[in-house]
Amino acid sequence: MKRFVFLCLLFMVFSPILAQQNVTFQENFFNNNRFKIDGVDADAEEVAHVMSSFELSQKNFIEGHKQMKIGSGLNILGMGILVGAFVTYGVSGFTQEGLSTYLILSIAGAGVGTVGGAIRRKGKSRVETSVAEYNYLIDRSNYNEISLQVAPDKFGLVFNF
Repeated sequence: MKRFVFLCLLFMVFSPILAQQNVTFQENFFNNNRFKIDGVDADAEEVAHVMSSFELSQKNFIEGHKQMKIGSGLNILGMGILVGAFVTYGVSGFTQEGLSTYLILSIAGAGVGTVGGAIRRKGKSRVETSVAEYNYLIDRSNYNEISLQVAPDKFGLVFNF
């Protein structure tokens, strides 16, 4: 009987710790995404797999990550158009015809870069929100448990919902 009680207590103490997998999200200097699951580096697919128990958070994470990639691509494309416009203007010998082409390309590049930045920010917001929501739901789900509490003269089971 003592072994059974000991094993039950051991299981109740360590089961929330083993089931909980916190996810963190941060970006490095070059705006590359870095995810960690319980402090261990992971890629987006692993994070999406861990989030599979909460479908809405997983869906928001996957879509937000795609938005971040698309936004980054558009942002880089916009910068490329701006650089190309300046090079084209320099190759034309800084003439009036070259200036009009430069202005048109510059406006197009700035527009593409601005749209890309907005898409990336929206995706980043979705990823951060889904990671925070997942961590909250994981922490909250650990409170739905049965625990044994012991007082000096009493002991009993406590149900937390």
